[in-house]
Amino acid sequence: MRNSWFVTGSLIWALAAHGAGVCAQASQESDRAQVSSTSCETEAAPALPGSRVHRPPAGTPARAVYDRMAYVFGNLRQTEYVHHAQSVMAEDDGIYKYDCSGFVGEFVLEPASPLHYADLLANSLRLHPPDPTDPDDPDLRPRAWGFYDYFREILAGRSENCNALWYVFTDHQKIQPGDILVVRYSDAWRSFMEGKSCGSQSTGHVMLAWTFPVASTVNQDEFWIYVIDSAESGHGKDTRRSSYDDVSASDGVGKGKMWYGYDSTRRPVAYRWASASGCAYTLTTGRSTCGYDSGDTDYCKDSDNSDLRHEYYERLEGILLARPIASGACPAP
Repeated sequence: MRNSWFVTGSLIWALAAHGAGVCAQASQESDRAQVSSTSCETEAAPALPGSRVHRPPAGTPARAVYDRMAYVFGNLRQTEYVHHAQSVMAEDDGIYKYDCSGFVGEFVLEPASPLHYADLLANSLRLHPPDPTDPDDPDLRPRAWGFYDYFREILAGRSENCNALWYVFTDHQKIQPGDILVVRYSDAWRSFMEGKSCGSQSTGHVMLAWTFPVASTVNQDEFWIYVIDSAESGHGKDTRRSSYDDVSASDGVGKGKMWYGYDSTRRPVAYRWASASGCAYTLTTGRSTCGYDSGDTDYCKDSDNSDLRHEYYERLEGILLARPIASGACPAP
């Protein structure tokens, strides 16, 4: 009887602790520094979606991308965030080493649908011509700005639009697992931050949706979603912090939880990397809540010692969502 009570009591305690939320130290992304933030918020468990099916319909390009994403994630044994010249894909050994755009483009999209990858590559090179004399020019492949600028061209100022191969949209409620999420950093921001201690030459971030979006119960006008990407650090509740198998790296390919803010049209306009209470990366026209407290002034400074932390977070040109489609299968009205 005593043992039975102990098991039952432990179960009740565990369920209560889960419902109350757990404070977890989250590593928040930054291009050249790691910023820790403590998250004690509780996100209520969503109701089961009922009619929603995570795996896209059979025979569609979206299904091929989803299945390839799931295969890579399940096959993963070793990973690391590296750029093009150091990239490795050894499937028999479960080794996947690349950056965010290389992972989505060359490791997932190209094997899943060579037609869609070839189209993305051709248009990325058209919009961002590489240096033909430099074999290591990163623009020899689609980078984040290539994804974004091509998808923006397809969107043509609308909330959703298609060409023969892509459905591009801005309403986060239409995200389904396997969709591409692209964050584009402003060229003006990159130029301004060049040479700063916290500057970055990254053009943005590319990731794949693993789940449907769920409304945040912590922050108004925000949703959370699990993504699979390759990054320099993990998101919330992230597999890159695990130690089972050989997947013990803190960077590279993994699955984790991100938070996104959206506007009145339900278009994502900001993101939080690893916590609902973390710093929000906003549009350049927005205002980050980070960097205005006196305690933050040591984070990022200009040559005259002025605080630049808020400028560090106010970097986004925009966020777009995209899905590969078969010709004539545009879901937009």
